Amino acid sequence: MRRTLTIVLMTLLSCMMAVAQTLNVQVGQVIYQIPSSQAGDMVYQNSQTVTILDKEYLLSEVTQMYFDNTTVTDDQVSVVYNGTSAQVFVAGNIARYVTVSVTGAHVSIAQSADVASEITYALSGWSTDGSFYMSGSYKATLELNGVTLTNPNGAAINIQNSKRIDVSVKKDTENTLTDCANGSQKACFVIKGHAEFKGHGVLNVNGLTAHAIKTGEYMTVKNCTINVLKAVKDGIHANEYFLMSSGTVGVSGVGDDAIQAEIDGTTNTGETADHEDEDSGNIYIEDGTLTLTTTANGTKCLKSDSTIVVNGGTLTLKAGGGVDQTDATDLGYVAGAKAGKFVQNGGSISMTITGTAGRGVAAYDIITNGGELTINNSAAPVTISSDVKSAKGLKGLNIALNAGTINISMTGNASKAIKAGDGTKSSFSRMAPPMFDDDFEEFGEMGDFNVVMAPPGGGGGPGGGGGPGGQGGSSYTNVTGSYTQGLADGTGPTLTVSNTGSAFNSSSAKAIKAICAVTLYGGTTEVTTKTSGGEGLESKTSIDIQGGKHYFFCYDDCINTSGKIFFNGGVTVCYSNGNDAVDSNAGTTGAITIGNGAVFAFTTKGAPEEGFDCDNNSYIQITGTGIGISAGANQGGGGSSSSTISNAKQGYAFVTSSISYTAGRYYTLSDASNNNLVTYSFPASCSSSLALFTATGMVKNSTYYVKYSTTAPTDATTAWHGLYIGSSHKGTTSVTSFTAK
Repeated sequence: MRRTLTIVLMTLLSCMMAVAQTLNVQVGQVIYQIPSSQAGDMVYQNSQTVTILDKEYLLSEVTQMYFDNTTVTDDQVSVVYNGTSAQVFVAGNIARYVTVSVTGAHVSIAQSADVASEITYALSGWSTDGSFYMSGSYKATLELNGVTLTNPNGAAINIQNSKRIDVSVKKDTENTLTDCANGSQKACFVIKGHAEFKGHGVLNVNGLTAHAIKTGEYMTVKNCTINVLKAVKDGIHANEYFLMSSGTVGVSGVGDDAIQAEIDGTTNTGETADHEDEDSGNIYIEDGTLTLTTTANGTKCLKSDSTIVVNGGTLTLKAGGGVDQTDATDLGYVAGAKAGKFVQNGGSISMTITGTAGRGVAAYDIITNGGELTINNSAAPVTISSDVKSAKGLKGLNIALNAGTINISMTGNASKAIKAGDGTKSSFSRMAPPMFDDDFEEFGEMGDFNVVMAPPGGGGGPGGGGGPGGQGGSSYTNVTGSYTQGLADGTGPTLTVSNTGSAFNSSSAKAIKAICAVTLYGGTTEVTTKTSGGEGLESKTSIDIQGGKHYFFCYDDCINTSGKIFFNGGVTVCYSNGNDAVDSNAGTTGAITIGNGAVFAFTTKGAPEEGFDCDNNSYIQITGTGIGISAGANQGGGGSSSSTISNAKQGYAFVTSSISYTAGRYYTLSDASNNNLVTYSFPASCSSSLALFTATGMVKNSTYYVKYSTTAPTDATTAWHGLYIGSSHKGTTSVTSFTAK
């Protein structure tokens, strides 16, 4: 039976409400705050309960009821931590939708399914023995307003609500969360649903059992600063995808990856429009600042089940540690970024790789369309089960450097700045280990690829030739993958590669090594190597230069392939001071083809190294009206002294008389009327006993001259590392002359 308040109590309440704003109903450590304008009738039942705004209270549990002038924010629950206790304030309009339990400073809230509006849970204060737990089935906002929580028994914050959770890190606040060690929680900060971190404050997280932050669905970051200071496992682990549009994320002190995104279900949706219902395992960096550091064996700064896309922002990635040999059949290497596909469209990425045999970027597909990518890799090699495991700058099956500024510096022995493609090495009696070991352990559905290290540097004969099958006699079958640089219109990246590492256990350090075919469409390339075996660009298939400007300054071969080399466009300068400048081991006509490109190839090593080495000069083809200038020694013997090129489209000559070139002089190839065909210069003294000359305008049976001056051309339409094209420059001192064939 219902009965109303006594007249005395009703009168008292009416008087108080007339001068006060809020009715407070306190139940233990929870205070329900009802604005007087919302209170309406208070209905009592059997002197045991009172119902206010559809919320029923047991009078036996009510600590006190009082009025004050507190301003109430609708749809908000405020939790204030104070050492070993916490007080919870619940706005009256949502009181009936939440069930609150407080034990000391451990707060647990169950949100009912029929909640009518989104609730904000605001946390503030501090506790060394506290936590926040919330469950529900309606989206909510978690507001961090200067809260420091340490839970000695589990997660600091655990949101078991599978809907969208806005995590608002309030401006000018610093918030710190720490969980317990050796617990059973998945992370210090757990969100079952999808989390959207935002605001202009700072959040520090320490994960002492597993991850620091773990989301069951996607995670986004905007404006706020997140610092993962410690984690036993990943710093941030997100299902579905991770997206950062702005803000700052710093991760260090982790035992596994800094940021990892993985597919939540069994089907990869790929990227969807506006990321609606997306379950891709992708990582998207749109803008902001990321500073990620890993030091444990086999860990990655960024790790994606599928694709990493960088459209903007500033990324500083540091990967240390050793090789994870927990599974001998699937070794784990440290990396700046590891994914099925890596795409950079903009932004600035700086990677510092120091971990043993570490990689900068490891992916099946690596694509750069813009931005800046800098990789400084000093990782040392290691021998595991008799195999040399060495550092890589970029390692992929398919690599397409379309645009952007890319700088790769390698100092580790046996390292490869760029490693592309896959194949089976025929000289081995066993199959190679799985491609890239741990770099692709999660992508079996994409196919089983195999790759092995290159054979020892140094050739099997004069000039490092070794005959058909490649340097050292190696060859590959079942070749897959591709390496391309630039676009068909001649535009492309600015690529700078330096490798100063030495050989290790017969494995050489190289700048660009491709099992697959290489095509350079455009852009600019500058490659430097310093030690024996340090080739600039090596392909086990073929090399086709169609455009762009490329410079190779290498101790060993600048360009080397088991197949054919085509200079079909662009400008290429190759300077070797320890081996051949350009070396094809195809062993057939067309081994080196000069089409409409320009190539200047020379070696200062002396005999028997050559500017163009293809085992027989007659294998060279001239199919266009390009420029080909070489300087070096003549191997002699066999067919290498041949001076005839069949079906040459323009005039050419092999000059076998000795030519002594001096640094600081500018040598001009001109016709009988002293018209400049091309000018070239050398950075060091070069003695040539075999030189090829062919240039636009040369015709058979005409006489041509080489003269030098000590002044550089100033009117060249193209000037590239000692090669000057389109100039009217005149030589003044005769060097040699010849009659073209």
